[in-house]
Amino acid sequence: MTIQWSLFVPGVVLLLFPADRLLSAQVRLRTFESFRNLSTEATFRPWWWVPALWLDPLRGFAGVWLLQRALALGSAEWNLVPKPAYGLLLGLVLLSGYAQTFTKRDDEVMLAPVGFVAGVIVAFLPGLVATLALVMAAIGLFAFRGFHAFFSGGLVAVTVIGLGLGAPFWWVAPAAGVCALPILGGVLSRRTLEIPTRGNHGPVAQRTQ
Repeated sequence: MTIQWSLFVPGVVLLLFPADRLLSAQVRLRTFESFRNLSTEATFRPWWWVPALWLDPLRGFAGVWLLQRALALGSAEWNLVPKPAYGLLLGLVLLSGYAQTFTKRDDEVMLAPVGFVAGVIVAFLPGLVATLALVMAAIGLFAFRGFHAFFSGGLVAVTVIGLGLGAPFWWVAPAAGVCALPILGGVLSRRTLEIPTRGNHGPVAQRTQ
């Protein structure tokens, strides 16, 4: 297996670096339902003033993009895909999905890696498939008012739309897998999925429900 290390190493760092380490003390972890109260809070900065929220999609996309090229996984035919390299990529992507949910801020909470997962989906799937999948995931989020619904909707949409429109199954699989991980982690650990938002009274790192 040939590895282009100059691309592989930064790709691994981008994927596996925990989002929790990018968060300052001036954030709160919020459930989706808590956003209904934002209009009544005297926030000194907008809730979305959290750099990690905007870096995560770029990290997810760039990490996958670099690893695909570092491992020479650009083939359009399954029989030409180097299986050891593909297995390594699959393992790293699934591990990255777990790494992005980890947080030391609350034992009852997992981070909801919405942006990171979106970036991974865009990196793996054709533009139309990725767009439709993310639209369906967003519809699920607002319909069921919970971050778990984003990943559930994304999992179903990536699988059904991806295979239905002829996307390579070997790219559909890791995109679907990274959607499934936050759901599985939340069920097994009995933790809620929340995202970091800007606190409203200075350095606060707590949950807002």
